[in-house]
Amino acid sequence: MRQLRIFFRILVETLIGLKQSGWSNWLVISILTIALTIFGGVLQLTFTLKNVVSTWGSHLEISAYLKDTYDPKSVAQAVAKIPEVQFVEIVPKEAAWQEMQTTFKVASLDNPLPNTLHIKVSSPEAVDPVASRLKLLPAVENVRYPMKVAQQINQFRHFLEIAGFVVTGALTAATLTVIGNTIHLVIESRQREIEILSLMGVSPSYIRSPLILQGATYGAAAAVLAISVLWIIHINLDPYISEQLVALAPLLSHNNIYSLMQTFLAILLLGVAVGAGGGFWTSGRYIKI
Repeated sequence: MRQLRIFFRILVETLIGLKQSGWSNWLVISILTIALTIFGGVLQLTFTLKNVVSTWGSHLEISAYLKDTYDPKSVAQAVAKIPEVQFVEIVPKEAAWQEMQTTFKVASLDNPLPNTLHIKVSSPEAVDPVASRLKLLPAVENVRYPMKVAQQINQFRHFLEIAGFVVTGALTAATLTVIGNTIHLVIESRQREIEILSLMGVSPSYIRSPLILQGATYGAAAAVLAISVLWIIHINLDPYISEQLVALAPLLSHNNIYSLMQTFLAILLLGVAVGAGGGFWTSGRYIKI
């Protein structure tokens, strides 16, 4: 019961602090909401781009063109032993030439096409190493694989991560400053009460807890607002974006929902951590017990 009364008293003190802060509450929450919304948007977009690259990249094929003097089956067996290789398909030059003749009108001449291996790998990151190993095989005349698009998406994703985190970091620093000033005003207005509690032997943690909880309340409120904004954007844009992306990567829809939940959880944790951290730092700096 005693612990429950202490907890209830801390909640009351927190509400008093929020009331005394007045319009500063909305300033803190507004700035932190903007920071968390940008952070969440960047995080969700990078998750989506990563899923696109991963899902689409796992379906990329490496085409290895073989020299006529080598048996395709023997080469395919050797390639299949590479750890990152998942599947090897042999395309005989006769079948490829017949398909080309069916699709295009070509002159009657000897088959110029080579035997080809279509190779699927375990992940997009494995494409370059596997392709490099294939080029070293004496039976392989040429290797082709469409990785430039995936690499460009990854480069854009990395740039977006850096830019987004820099902006989020700047806004978070500004938010911490505003939180610090707001809680400092609360401390100044209740300085006499804090001194009395200190003289009565009240523990420092009890005196500081309402201020830390006030900061955490700012973070939780800003996180809820940021999540609401991102959810509204998701509801309105998802039908249009998913229709295009799912055609590119069929498994992306499920991954997007999962990454959206991860984004919301990260926003909530970051918001509460920033708010509580601001309250902890300010109360430790200005309260002399």
